[in-house]
Amino acid sequence: MTLIAQVAQAYFELVALDNELAIVRQTVNARQESLHLARIRYEGGLTSEVAFRQAQVELARTSALVPDLERKLVLKENELSFLTGEYPHSIRRAGMPQEADFPQDLPVGLPATLLERRPDVREAEQNLVAANAEVGVAYTSLFPSIRLTAQLGAESEELKDILTSPYHLLSGTLLQPIFSFGKNRARLKAKKAALEQATYAYEKAVLAAMHDAYDAITEYNKTREIYDRRHALERASKSALDLAELQYVNGAIGYMDLLDAQRTYLDAQIAVSNALRDRQLAMVGLYKALGGGWQ
Repeated sequence: MTLIAQVAQAYFELVALDNELAIVRQTVNARQESLHLARIRYEGGLTSEVAFRQAQVELARTSALVPDLERKLVLKENELSFLTGEYPHSIRRAGMPQEADFPQDLPVGLPATLLERRPDVREAEQNLVAANAEVGVAYTSLFPSIRLTAQLGAESEELKDILTSPYHLLSGTLLQPIFSFGKNRARLKAKKAALEQATYAYEKAVLAAMHDAYDAITEYNKTREIYDRRHALERASKSALDLAELQYVNGAIGYMDLLDAQRTYLDAQIAVSNALRDRQLAMVGLYKALGGGWQ
């Protein structure tokens, strides 16, 4: 279950890096066009040299993002190859959709029994069962025991010896637990302490599972809201950029105003890409927290 979650997380992060790299490359192309336009306006005497130099700075700054993203892509491909038990190689993947399909809402009142599938909860439960059984074994060792029959249905030698040598039976079978009573009682006390410890460990495992589940549910619900807000911001910044480009060509605004609109749109594009990635990662986290999904 953990491996599935790690593979899914690495894949979604890889696709998000692809999308971010595509956004940056588109922005580099836009910066090159802006630089060309700024050069023409500067050489024509319509703007100062400051606007032209600033256009050069923005192109260089945006271009510097490309190799860093390419480095992250290769590292993420290597990570995904390792998780799938393969040597490093290029990973085939789909592009990130603009509108991903997610469940609109989680089922109301997710049953807590889903958490019983979690391996940590199951392990703590079995440890508790084993500790309880150990207490029972330690308790029975306090008392003497006589075997009625031996193996293969034969009469026990202890019962034969009770007529010929009752002292032997008394000292070897009945009195031994009495002489070792302190030792057996200490063993019983230790087993009860282990049972108490296993009980607390089980309670802790259940509380941790509930904590993880509620955190994952909150994360899943809030990432959807964040994505919607950032998507609206991305659309608004695109409209503002289109208007700023038109006004700049007509000389209504300066280059700095256009540059602010370009920066805002780039940040909004990356933000909505990251928000979509976060939604996918939140779904993976919810799958893991509930012990394998909510079906």
